[in-house]
Amino acid sequence: MKKYLSLLMSFIFMFSFTACVRSDNIPETEPTPEPTPTIRPADTVSFVAAGDNLIHGSIFLQAARRSTDGGYDFDYAYENTEDYFDDFDVRFINQETLVNDAYTPSHYPQFSTPVDLGEKVLEMGFDVIGTSNNHSYDKGVKGIRSSLDYWNSKDVVNVGFYTGDDSKDIKYLTVNNIKMAFLAYTYGTNGLSIYDETSPYIIRCDDFETIDRQVAIAKENSDIVIVSCHWGWEDTNNVNDYQKNVARHLNEIGVDVIIGTHPHVIQTCEWYTNDKNDNKTLICYSLGNFISGQSKGNNMLGGLFQFNIVKTYDENENHTISVEQPYFVPTITHYDYEYSNIRNYILADYTAELAAKHGVKAYDSRFSYDYIENIVYNVIPEEFLLYK
Repeated sequence: MKKYLSLLMSFIFMFSFTACVRSDNIPETEPTPEPTPTIRPADTVSFVAAGDNLIHGSIFLQAARRSTDGGYDFDYAYENTEDYFDDFDVRFINQETLVNDAYTPSHYPQFSTPVDLGEKVLEMGFDVIGTSNNHSYDKGVKGIRSSLDYWNSKDVVNVGFYTGDDSKDIKYLTVNNIKMAFLAYTYGTNGLSIYDETSPYIIRCDDFETIDRQVAIAKENSDIVIVSCHWGWEDTNNVNDYQKNVARHLNEIGVDVIIGTHPHVIQTCEWYTNDKNDNKTLICYSLGNFISGQSKGNNMLGGLFQFNIVKTYDENENHTISVEQPYFVPTITHYDYEYSNIRNYILADYTAELAAKHGVKAYDSRFSYDYIENIVYNVIPEEFLLYK
C-alpha cells in the first residue's frame, strides 16, 4: 500500500511540474491589431509659365526665309529652349501677338502673326495660351475672331477674351485629378477700342467687380485658381503701385497664383499673405520676354516660372491643395548683327562668348554676360532662383 501511495504522489508531482512548465511556455495571445488606414497617394501637377512671345517682324521674316514650302519655319528660334518643357504637365505662354490668318503678318505697333507660329507653340507643348494683353485689339474685331478661331480649333486652353458668359469664359483644365481654373486680365489695349457688342473683349486688371465674380465662381469649381496679369511699366525691373494693389486684391479674394507679364523685363517673385484671411498667393510680377526683337539689353532677359501643384489626401479622402517648389529659371534672347538669327536660350546654357557677340551691343553698350547676371541676382530672390 505504501508502495502504491508513493507512486501516486510521484505521479501527481510530475503532472503538476509538467503542467507548470507547459503553462509557462504557452505564449500570451496578442491582441488583433487595428487595420492601418489606407491613405491615397498625393496627386501632383508640374507647371511652367513662359513670358511674352513677342513676334517682331525680324522674327517672322527670318522664319519665312528658312521655310522650304512658302510658309514660316520657326524651329530655329526656339531650338535651344523647346526641350526644357518636356518634363512638365502643364505649360502656359503669354502669346503677346495675335496669331491669325485674316491679316498678313505685321510688325510693331500693331502686330499680326502667322498661324505657323501657333503651330510651333503647340509643338513645344504649350497647352494654356494667354491672349489678354495690350496688343489684343491690334487688328480689331476681325483679328480677335480669327485668332480665337485658330486657338479654339486646337486642343488647348486659350484664356483672355470674354463674352460675358462666365460658364464659357472661365477656363478649366484637369490634369492628374487636379482641376485648375485660369483667368487672364490686362491693364489696357494701347488706347484701342472695339465697337461691336457681339465681339469678345478683354477685362482690365482693375475691373474688380467682374474679377471678384469670376474668381468666386472659379474657386467654387476648381482646386486652384491661376491668374495671368498683363501689367506694370515697360523696361523697369521695379514693381509699381498698380501691380501691388491689384495683386493684393487678388490675394484677398483667394487667387492662388499670379503670373505677371508685359514689362518686357523681369521682376521679382514673392509669397504674399494678407492680414484679413491669411490667404497665401504665389506671385511672379514679370517674366519678361520669352523671345523678341527688341533693342535694349534688359529686354533680352526673361524667365520661366515653374512650380508643383500638390493634392494631398487624408484617410477619409479629404484633400488639401498646396503650391510647392516655385522656381524662376532665367532665359535669354540672342541675336547676331542687325537682329539676324534671333533665338532664345536657357540662361544656364548661355555663354560669355555669345554675350560678347550679341547684336544688341550696337544699341545698348551696357550689355554683357556680367550685366545680365547682375540683373538676375539683384531682381530674383535667392529662394526662387534656379540658375547654374
